[in-house]
Amino acid sequence: MALDRNISLKSNRNFLLGLACIVALIDMIDCATWTSFQSRPDIRAPVLEISIKHDSLISPGYIFLAPYAGDAPGPYIYDNNANLIWSGADGSITDIFHNLHVCPYDGSDHLCFFQGTMLEGYARGRHLILDSSYKPTTSVQSGGGLVESDMHETAVVDGKRMLITVYQPRSYNLEAYGITPGPGWVIDGVFQEIDIKTGQVLFEWKSLDHVPPSASYTPPNMNDLIGDGLSNETAWDYFHINSVDKNTDGDYLVSARHTSCIYKISGKDGSVIWQLGGTQSSIHLTNYNFSSQHDARFREENDTTTVLSLFDNGSNKYRNTSLSSSGMSVYIDRKTNSSTMIKQYHAPGAGLQSWSQGNMQILPNKNVVIGWGNKPSISEHLEDGTPVFFATVADSISMNYRVFKSNWTGRPAEPPTLRTYSPSPNSATTFWVSWNGATDVDYWNIYATTSTSEQFMPLTKADNLGFQTTYVSTSYHPQAFAEAIGKDGTSLANSSIVTTSSIVSGNE
Repeated sequence: MALDRNISLKSNRNFLLGLACIVALIDMIDCATWTSFQSRPDIRAPVLEISIKHDSLISPGYIFLAPYAGDAPGPYIYDNNANLIWSGADGSITDIFHNLHVCPYDGSDHLCFFQGTMLEGYARGRHLILDSSYKPTTSVQSGGGLVESDMHETAVVDGKRMLITVYQPRSYNLEAYGITPGPGWVIDGVFQEIDIKTGQVLFEWKSLDHVPPSASYTPPNMNDLIGDGLSNETAWDYFHINSVDKNTDGDYLVSARHTSCIYKISGKDGSVIWQLGGTQSSIHLTNYNFSSQHDARFREENDTTTVLSLFDNGSNKYRNTSLSSSGMSVYIDRKTNSSTMIKQYHAPGAGLQSWSQGNMQILPNKNVVIGWGNKPSISEHLEDGTPVFFATVADSISMNYRVFKSNWTGRPAEPPTLRTYSPSPNSATTFWVSWNGATDVDYWNIYATTSTSEQFMPLTKADNLGFQTTYVSTSYHPQAFAEAIGKDGTSLANSSIVTTSSIVSGNE
């Protein structure tokens, strides 16, 4: 039962959420911005609305995102048809999740993401690593006595180490910025490379040791997110580190939003090798500009040239360098200290201006995936920029820090879930079955008893229809269980035995 889409979510959100609990006999609960399921009423998955989808041109794989600030925050995996594959939301009303993606760890694919508490423009928490059964393998936190890790980076290097960011308040003389008497406070943009198994800090870099506050485009007290620099709790976020990458030579690439600059950092001594953008760029930008950017990544590099990618926000609400945000590929010639934009990717139509967050992922087939940050949209483009997929989280209040697309095989440790309903022993029986996170189910064997026999008999073979498969038998079946059958024909797992209920989910 879909709720009336003409009801205003902004003016009547509480009414809608209450009304969503009043449901009839249905396959799922559709609350306009989120969906739940009869087999898993505890899951509330954000609705993705697809507006562009060219099946023959989009890349295979699953979509990984972690929307927040809306009705259904959490880490989620979807397929290309916007069907839910996995919900990792734990019901927390205080924690946020960011940066869900497939990461190579300890010889196999895992899931990595940040979980923690949101502060003013950054967060504090830990970085979780889950195996293919969705069991936590380990977690990574900042070391060396610093405050808890920040949300902006969770990048695994060589399957053994992780790059993380830390927003560390630090006492600093801010007399030049009118903050007297006494010391002021600045947020030091720190990144650490950490050995995942031991927690040892292998490398640490601090922005205040290399980039002065004078490089910032965001003066103290510009807004609540920036901070006024008067105390530890309101330290001035002059740098705002938001991505870290590492190349094969052991050097790093750092993006700082509040200096609108990308830095190449020496992996030997932490010195700045070059700066791209900002107030003192050492590389000339010939045919482009960027500002308030995110997600700078090494793409190709040799002794004289570098190719990198970035997401250009082009605005932070105060300083605007572009009418729309975009993904960019940039070529740097270090012989001439000049750079050229070689490719650019805009949102379809009139484009989008995302004043915060966002990322750009280049897929193995050269397609490009863009996450549009505070505009919770996802796009996929051909290498030439042609959009072939566009979807948006239906809840307009939501934001999403980054989005990724990857292959993934999930075999959940938890068993499938079956729910059965019949209004009376003389009525038909409806079966709903799902397995949160499973990617290899081809069909379901459903076994059930009858009103005249307590022996479980094969009832039907039901093709897997997405997150939840529904089957209706014209007969009454007091008990049942479901068996998941894989694409290779093997039995994967059974649900528990359930007793048929006369109450449908939502009316309890």
